[in-house]
Amino acid sequence: MKWVVVSDNHSMKNILTDIVSIHDDADVYIHLGDSEFDYRDVELKDYIKIRGNCDYSKDFHDTYELQQNDINAFLTHGHLYQVGHGRARLAHAASDVNCQLALYGHLHVKRVEVIDGVVCINPGSIAQSRSDEEETYAVLTFDESDKMVTFYNQHHEIVGKEILIF
Repeated sequence: MKWVVVSDNHSMKNILTDIVSIHDDADVYIHLGDSEFDYRDVELKDYIKIRGNCDYSKDFHDTYELQQNDINAFLTHGHLYQVGHGRARLAHAASDVNCQLALYGHLHVKRVEVIDGVVCINPGSIAQSRSDEEETYAVLTFDESDKMVTFYNQHHEIVGKEILIF
Protein backbone atom coordinates (compact mmCIF):
# COMPACT_ATOMS: atom_id res chain seq x y z
CA MET A 1 0.00 0.00 0.00
CA LYS A 2 1.31 3.46 -0.90
CA TRP A 3 0.17 6.86 0.39
CA VAL A 4 1.50 10.14 -1.00
CA VAL A 5 1.38 13.00 1.51
CA VAL A 6 1.98 16.66 0.65
CA SER A 7 1.38 19.94 2.44
CA ASP A 8 1.86 23.67 2.21
CA ASN A 9 2.35 24.26 -1.52
CA HIS A 10 1.03 27.84 -1.02
CA SER A 11 -0.29 28.43 -4.57
CA MET A 12 2.67 26.73 -6.26
CA LYS A 13 1.25 25.48 -9.56
CA ASN A 14 1.80 22.08 -11.22
CA ILE A 15 3.72 20.40 -8.39
CA LEU A 16 0.65 18.51 -7.12
CA THR A 17 -0.21 17.09 -10.53
CA ASP A 18 3.49 16.30 -11.10
CA ILE A 19 3.54 14.31 -7.85
CA VAL A 20 0.47 12.32 -8.95
CA SER A 21 2.06 11.53 -12.32
CA ILE A 22 5.37 10.46 -10.72
CA HIS A 23 3.60 8.29 -8.13
CA ASP A 24 0.75 7.03 -10.32
CA ASP A 25 0.73 3.71 -8.45
CA ALA A 26 -0.31 5.29 -5.13
CA ASP A 27 -3.44 4.10 -3.35
CA VAL A 28 -4.12 7.49 -1.75
CA TYR A 29 -3.05 11.09 -2.28
CA ILE A 30 -3.32 13.36 0.76
CA HIS A 31 -2.98 17.14 0.87
CA LEU A 32 -2.64 18.38 4.45
CA GLY A 33 -3.57 21.98 3.77
CA ASP A 34 -2.42 25.41 2.72
CA SER A 35 -2.74 24.76 -0.98
CA GLU A 36 -4.36 28.20 -1.30
CA PHE A 37 -6.36 26.73 -4.18
CA ASP A 38 -10.11 26.52 -4.50
CA TYR A 39 -11.45 23.17 -3.27
CA ARG A 40 -12.43 22.23 -6.86
CA ASP A 41 -9.10 23.22 -8.43
CA VAL A 42 -7.84 20.60 -10.88
CA GLU A 43 -4.52 20.50 -9.00
CA LEU A 44 -6.33 18.97 -6.00
CA LYS A 45 -8.69 16.60 -7.83
CA ASP A 46 -6.89 13.39 -6.82
CA TYR A 47 -6.27 14.36 -3.20
CA ILE A 48 -8.04 14.01 0.13
CA LYS A 49 -8.15 17.72 0.96
CA ILE A 50 -7.54 19.09 4.45
CA ARG A 51 -8.11 22.76 5.31
CA GLY A 52 -5.07 24.72 6.36
CA ASN A 53 -5.03 28.14 7.94
CA CYS A 54 -4.62 29.62 4.42
CA ASP A 55 -7.53 27.66 2.85
CA TYR A 56 -10.94 29.29 3.02
CA SER A 57 -13.48 27.01 1.34
CA LYS A 58 -15.87 25.31 3.75
CA ASP A 59 -15.61 22.14 1.61
CA PHE A 60 -12.15 21.23 2.95
CA HIS A 61 -12.00 18.82 5.90
CA ASP A 62 -10.60 20.16 9.19
CA THR A 63 -9.74 16.58 10.12
CA TYR A 64 -10.14 13.27 8.36
CA GLU A 65 -9.76 9.70 9.55
CA LEU A 66 -8.28 7.44 6.89
CA GLN A 67 -8.49 3.69 7.33
CA GLN A 68 -7.02 1.22 4.87
CA ASN A 69 -6.37 -2.39 5.74
CA ASP A 70 -4.98 -2.27 9.29
CA ILE A 71 -3.64 1.30 9.06
CA ASN A 72 -5.61 4.08 10.77
CA ALA A 73 -4.48 7.67 10.25
CA PHE A 74 -5.69 10.99 11.60
CA LEU A 75 -5.20 13.81 9.08
CA THR A 76 -5.17 17.51 9.91
CA HIS A 77 -3.21 20.63 9.02
CA GLY A 78 -2.00 21.11 12.58
CA HIS A 79 -2.86 24.71 13.39
CA LEU A 80 -6.02 23.63 15.22
CA TYR A 81 -3.81 21.50 17.53
CA GLN A 82 -1.09 24.14 18.05
CA VAL A 83 1.59 21.82 16.65
CA GLY A 84 4.14 24.62 16.85
CA HIS A 85 4.01 24.23 20.64
CA GLY A 86 4.39 20.44 20.58
CA ARG A 87 2.50 17.52 19.11
CA ALA A 88 0.96 16.06 22.29
CA ARG A 89 -2.53 17.48 21.53
CA LEU A 90 -2.30 16.07 18.00
CA ALA A 91 -1.21 12.64 19.25
CA HIS A 92 -4.00 12.63 21.84
CA ALA A 93 -6.62 13.52 19.18
CA ALA A 94 -5.36 10.68 16.97
CA SER A 95 -5.35 8.22 19.86
CA ASP A 96 -8.90 9.23 20.83
CA VAL A 97 -10.15 7.96 17.45
CA ASN A 98 -7.94 4.82 17.50
CA CYS A 99 -5.41 6.05 14.95
CA GLN A 100 -1.79 4.97 15.20
CA LEU A 101 -0.66 7.65 12.71
CA ALA A 102 -1.16 11.41 12.83
CA LEU A 103 -0.33 13.24 9.59
CA TYR A 104 -0.06 17.02 9.75
CA GLY A 105 1.51 20.02 8.03
CA HIS A 106 1.68 23.69 9.03
CA LEU A 107 5.29 23.73 10.30
CA HIS A 108 6.96 23.44 6.85
CA VAL A 109 9.58 21.06 8.30
CA LYS A 110 9.71 17.31 7.66
CA ARG A 111 9.53 15.34 10.89
CA VAL A 112 8.78 11.89 12.25
CA GLU A 113 8.27 11.41 15.97
CA VAL A 114 6.44 9.01 18.26
CA ILE A 115 4.34 10.60 20.99
CA ASP A 116 2.43 8.39 23.43
CA GLY A 117 2.47 5.53 20.92
CA VAL A 118 1.23 7.63 17.97
CA VAL A 119 3.57 8.13 15.01
CA CYS A 120 3.32 11.82 14.04
CA ILE A 121 4.55 12.66 10.54
CA ASN A 122 4.96 16.04 8.87
CA PRO A 123 5.86 15.77 5.16
CA GLY A 124 7.41 19.24 5.21
CA SER A 125 6.42 21.92 2.73
CA ILE A 126 6.70 21.26 -0.98
CA ALA A 127 7.05 25.02 -1.63
CA GLN A 128 8.55 26.84 1.36
CA SER A 129 10.81 24.99 3.75
CA ARG A 130 11.30 26.67 7.12
CA SER A 131 14.52 24.85 7.90
CA ASP A 132 17.97 24.41 6.42
CA GLU A 133 16.58 21.39 4.54
CA GLU A 134 15.02 21.60 1.12
CA GLU A 135 11.30 21.46 0.33
CA THR A 136 9.78 17.99 0.71
CA TYR A 137 6.79 15.69 0.48
CA ALA A 138 6.40 12.17 1.85
CA VAL A 139 5.50 8.73 0.55
CA LEU A 140 4.36 6.18 3.11
CA THR A 141 4.59 2.52 2.12
CA PHE A 142 3.08 -0.34 4.03
CA ASP A 143 3.59 -4.01 3.31
CA GLU A 144 3.55 -7.17 5.38
CA SER A 145 7.12 -6.76 6.60
CA ASP A 146 7.83 -3.02 6.54
CA LYS A 147 6.25 0.34 7.17
CA MET A 148 8.34 3.21 5.84
CA VAL A 149 8.24 6.93 5.12
CA THR A 150 10.37 8.24 2.27
CA PHE A 151 10.86 11.97 1.81
CA TYR A 152 11.26 13.45 -1.67
CA ASN A 153 12.29 16.92 -2.85
CA GLN A 154 10.66 19.04 -5.57
CA HIS A 155 12.65 17.11 -8.19
CA HIS A 156 11.21 13.83 -6.86
CA GLU A 157 14.61 12.71 -5.58
CA ILE A 158 14.82 10.79 -2.31
CA VAL A 159 16.20 12.96 0.50
CA GLY A 160 15.47 10.70 3.47
CA LYS A 161 13.91 7.44 4.67
CA GLU A 162 12.74 6.16 8.00
CA ILE A 163 11.27 2.86 9.11
CA LEU A 164 8.03 3.30 11.02
CA ILE A 165 7.29 1.18 14.05
CA PHE A 166 3.75 0.95 15.37
